[in-house]
Amino acid sequence: MPPRTPHRLKAVRIAIAGAGAITERAHIPALRSVADAQIVAIQSRTADKAERVARAIWPGDAGRPKVYSDFDEMLARERPDAVGIFTPNHLHCEFTVKALSAGAHVLVEKPMAPTAAAAREMVDAAAKARRVLMVAMQQRFGGVERAIKDAVTSGAIGRPHFIRARLSHGGPESWAPGQKWFTTASQAGGGAMLDLGVHVADLAIWIMGEADSVSGQVGILAKQIEVEDTGAMIIHFKSGAIGVVEASWSSMPPLSAIEIYGDEGRVMAGYPRQDISILKADGSPAPGFSRDEVMSRFDPRDRLAPFRELAANFVGAIQGRVKPSPDGNDGLRAVEAIEACYRSSRSGTRIRLPLDRAQ
Repeated sequence: MPPRTPHRLKAVRIAIAGAGAITERAHIPALRSVADAQIVAIQSRTADKAERVARAIWPGDAGRPKVYSDFDEMLARERPDAVGIFTPNHLHCEFTVKALSAGAHVLVEKPMAPTAAAAREMVDAAAKARRVLMVAMQQRFGGVERAIKDAVTSGAIGRPHFIRARLSHGGPESWAPGQKWFTTASQAGGGAMLDLGVHVADLAIWIMGEADSVSGQVGILAKQIEVEDTGAMIIHFKSGAIGVVEASWSSMPPLSAIEIYGDEGRVMAGYPRQDISILKADGSPAPGFSRDEVMSRFDPRDRLAPFRELAANFVGAIQGRVKPSPDGNDGLRAVEAIEACYRSSRSGTRIRLPLDRAQ
């Protein structure tokens, strides 16, 4: 839903909820790179944590955001134009609805909510408030992923009929030590599939089109935790295509990979990281998509680039200059796919999409 005021703003005042690793290392640097964005506040349940992040990124006093421990107080005092919500999963819906109701636009970390019902509540709240709601599934802005989307959309490999997408690493403890909420069911809502699988489910749907059913299996195979460390699901798309989505917190070294097969060629990316080949059926490079042509479009060493593109899209969408992507409905579709995977794993049956609102 477009914002009420599509005219260009001088500066978008942004308040941030959550001061974890992803906030400090990715979202704040990305938002600070956008000329029209100004971070005015950071909130964390422990003010000391927010203060540490603020002082680390703004070592001088000039321009340093105010620090809060209470989300409601931050909204009331700062009256921000937008809020970035990068908290544990169980707070996403509550904080998003509050921010939207206060008139702020929202960028929320993935998964947008632990359940489809909560995600729908957020989408409905954004529509009612006529505010931008975006989900931080930044992989859509990756150089390899953009090239794949362009190749499929342009018909470079013909009609795509199968996709396999995988995202895996050693688990949140390897990059966010001490953030135990990731493996606490009541706070996370799910494990590897909800944390990583939601990214690749979104990519698969973005590239292949809407899904109409899911079957899946999840399990705790390698760790002593409350949520799954491994999962896989089969997605059936409305086009008739089939997809396999895999996620794991128990496989090292990390792997982010996509394979797509069409009736006139195939895509293979991620073996190794950031490598890609887009070939015609005879094995020759698809015109315009040779490895050198694709790799010349981005810097594979710049891992923050997708976050910067996401941040720029968010600010541009608030100002009415671009369409928000991924928006709330995109986030909802990805969460529905993961929830369908969980339901299928429990029941042993294939789950139809979209999920019934009454369930």
